Amino acid sequence: MRQLIIIGVGGFAREVYWHTHASYGFGVDWQIKGFLDGDVKLSATDYELLPAPLLGDVNDYDICADDVFTCAVGTPEVRQHLSEKILARGGEFVNVISTQARVMPTVKLGRGVIISPQTDIGDNARLGNFVAVNVQTTIGHDAQIGDFSCIMPHAAISGKVQLGAKVFVGSGALILPKAKVGDGATVGAGSVVLKRVRAGATVFGNPAVEFN
Repeated sequence: MRQLIIIGVGGFAREVYWHTHASYGFGVDWQIKGFLDGDVKLSATDYELLPAPLLGDVNDYDICADDVFTCAVGTPEVRQHLSEKILARGGEFVNVISTQARVMPTVKLGRGVIISPQTDIGDNARLGNFVAVNVQTTIGHDAQIGDFSCIMPHAAISGKVQLGAKVFVGSGALILPKAKVGDGATVGAGSVVLKRVRAGATVFGNPAVEFN
């Protein structure tokens, strides 16, 4: 059986640890081995909260033949940075998909995807590589989510929305049908996107406006 290693040691990583126990493949294809630290070290009390062993960090961990990985970091740029360190050394990433999520059979998923419990992903949606979808999120039909994008709890991505790569969608945000969000943009918590967010922009409010 393969050994799943969770990249990240923060709160989201601990949540993903528990989600994996009710995910497809757990106990059949893989079991949990432990955590890998990133580049930024936490306090000693934070490490004490980890429910599985800390195996080292992404810079010096020796990858074993039966290791597989998931990156449980909610910041898109950091998620990409840490994942690519493991990819560069031949590491394999798997999808962690909760059995409590509803994912239509026509959905297309990249690799390294995390889909948390009580999420709903509609017909013909497309999620790129290393996308993270947090709890109680909806993604509508024909939506497209770019690589390394992170969607926080209770967000609603409507039908035919297009999110670029490395987009961060805050908790409770609403993105209306056919809206487009450019690469590297941030949609603040509770914001409502009507039509378009330019690449690299940060928007807040209802309707969402660019924040300088």
